[in-house]
Amino acid sequence: MNSSTLTKVKEIIIFGGGTSGWMTAAYLSRNLRFRPKITLIEDVSKGPIGVGEGTQPSTAPFLYDCGLKPKEWMKMADSAFKYGVELNGWTDKPYFIDNDVEETSLISENFYTNHYFQNKSIDEYNDFLPSYQLAKDNISPKLGTFDQNFAVAEKNTGAFHFNAYKIVEALKSVCIENINHVDATIKDVIKGTNGIEKLISQDGTEYSADLYVDCSGFTSILLDKTLNEPFDSYSDYLLCDSAVAMPTQYTNPQEECHPYTKATTMTAGWRWTIPTFGRIGNGYVYSSKYISAEDAEKELRETIGEYDAPAKHLKIRCGKHKRVAVDNVVAVGLSAGFIEPLEATGITFSTTIIKTLGHALNNTSNVWNKKAKEFINDFFETSVTEILAFVWAHYKFSTRSDTKFWQDVHKLEHTSLPDKSKKIIEKLLTEHPLEYMLNYNSIFSIPQWFGMLHAGNVYKDRPVELTEEQELYGKYFCDVQKQRVKMVKDIFKNHYDYLEELYSDGS
Repeated sequence: MNSSTLTKVKEIIIFGGGTSGWMTAAYLSRNLRFRPKITLIEDVSKGPIGVGEGTQPSTAPFLYDCGLKPKEWMKMADSAFKYGVELNGWTDKPYFIDNDVEETSLISENFYTNHYFQNKSIDEYNDFLPSYQLAKDNISPKLGTFDQNFAVAEKNTGAFHFNAYKIVEALKSVCIENINHVDATIKDVIKGTNGIEKLISQDGTEYSADLYVDCSGFTSILLDKTLNEPFDSYSDYLLCDSAVAMPTQYTNPQEECHPYTKATTMTAGWRWTIPTFGRIGNGYVYSSKYISAEDAEKELRETIGEYDAPAKHLKIRCGKHKRVAVDNVVAVGLSAGFIEPLEATGITFSTTIIKTLGHALNNTSNVWNKKAKEFINDFFETSVTEILAFVWAHYKFSTRSDTKFWQDVHKLEHTSLPDKSKKIIEKLLTEHPLEYMLNYNSIFSIPQWFGMLHAGNVYKDRPVELTEEQELYGKYFCDVQKQRVKMVKDIFKNHYDYLEELYSDGS
């Protein structure tokens, strides 16, 4: 498509279903001011890839904008709450990346919690962190309409674990009447001078639109295979390229349905533990250079004690296309790019592009032009480089070094990262970590970075100068938070018990 070409988007084809496809359909069918005809074409026999089932806090507001309130989709998606991620084996002591609320990030104006804890041990920080203390005791963050973080907006309900297959059904329920759903296998994609001209199914039916959304997964049939958009691989920065996953069943759900994700190191990568309401999702993310698929499956089974459940093996393509909006195509989800499941950013990749696509179309009254594409590409580039830096830092600043994989991880240098990612790391290593956010659109805040870097001993030799008043007030703040956590534990219910009650009464 020529840069001067202006196209009024009257018809959109979403190519592919799964989580990204149905999220796109649900969001665009509800949030565009000038609503085009939307057709979703998928081979129904192919379900979601379901690499991970954890989310960032931004997912719930996105689903709300799709027309799904938590009370409506949580039960449908077998959902459970998530306070954050506990990382075991990465450093000398476990540490926790919480969902982050300002109430526990700021002690007072211009006095940050991470500043107070910089010269204190990670044990002291863990002992203070309210989300971690409640998560480790399996305390539900909700009690009826109440939230232990005093959240009052129904839209902002925190992060979740859910079943990737079942969330698709919830998304379908709010948009299926507003779109054209086609179950078909596309055999040919015809390219024209302005991008994609049409799709042809196995039975010969032709489908065409003004704008195509590529949700075809890692194969990226429209953006990659047809338009030949270059792909920037992150394999030099992130060594893991494979995963094996399998579920386990609860034996004691009150203890095993913990409201947080566990990320535990393994010999050639790390293992996720993600409890939903109905079962536990387990997976081993590894590098095929250091362990075979067979040995990875064996290590996972032995670690979790599961020898009967079928294993699902996946290849992971870490990286992103140089552009995700090209000609008359926008890629969403895995077809745009992916950074491994650590920190549950896969769905964030999808929601970021979908929302910016919606914003671009609304701001141009559905005119698809060069500026709309530049807006989407620039925003996505900023988000991805931040996520890359955050995930990369987990490995680089880990302290495990007993296997070849972990030894090679420590040889990675931030100077080899893409420029934007490199600058983020340099900022955190050279400047005092006081800012609450790196920039306006940051996905991860400074306190979340601090938890990881502090556990990795990055700040152990950095001087900190606290006044006597700051020390006294900091101690007072921490004592108050600990008392509040103690009271919350007395009032709020066990996580699984609360979910069981919530789902049984239909509220």
